[in-house]
Amino acid sequence: MVSDVPVLAIDDVIILDNTSVLYDEVIAHRLAMIPIKTDLRKFPKIEECEQELVDPSLCQVRFELNVEAKEPMVVYSRDLKSDDPEVRPVYEDIPIVKLVPGQKVVLEAYARLGRARNHAKWQAGLAAYHYYPRVTVMDKASDKCRVCIDICNGAMEIRDDGSIVVNDILKCTFNRWKACEQVCPAIRVDWDENKYVFWVESFGNMPVEDMVREGFRILKGKFQEFVNELELELSRGGAPPQGGEEVGELPVEEQGGEEFGIEE
Repeated sequence: MVSDVPVLAIDDVIILDNTSVLYDEVIAHRLAMIPIKTDLRKFPKIEECEQELVDPSLCQVRFELNVEAKEPMVVYSRDLKSDDPEVRPVYEDIPIVKLVPGQKVVLEAYARLGRARNHAKWQAGLAAYHYYPRVTVMDKASDKCRVCIDICNGAMEIRDDGSIVVNDILKCTFNRWKACEQVCPAIRVDWDENKYVFWVESFGNMPVEDMVREGFRILKGKFQEFVNELELELSRGGAPPQGGEEVGELPVEEQGGEEFGIEE
């Protein structure tokens, strides 16, 4: 999700004129870190771009910046002009450089599809997961339990008779519920072994739904690639040994030392 979902980011900058106080390289770096709106439906698949199966121009969008100061000013991300009006900076008020009268910046910038595993500028957002809390009310609330209303605001309430009502268990994270449990003996907190909470935040390049959809598409492709490779290796399997020769395991020192596991 974080490292494989592709987004547009400025990757190539052609400086035509720069009389500002910032070096060309610094301006190029600042441009690269500006998040760009990305509608993946308008572009080829990232695999096609990486393997050069399509025209590279289909995987990029050109921007230009042409600003000359007549008075002290700040050049913002909104000053970038895109060839595609729908491909633009997510936030228009990101400062790029300050100019004084007479200074100017003229450049061309090309935003390309890429993945965060190659550079952080192509990171579409954040993703994480945590335990799905399971809260059991054991008794009526004591005075200490009222602290939980502040810890888990909106997740629970304490009525006048001291009864505890859990309104929305997901309004409070598992760790906060556990903190409540320590101060309020009237509740017991555990986790549901068959559920977990998957949390996704977008940097604004695309909606969270598109991030999740593209992430699962890429994951499905990896599974299919694994199955294809496995079937290929099985088809290459040799005939069983003949002549009564037994094939045993290699001694420990002759076996490969690499272990294969599942990384979470």
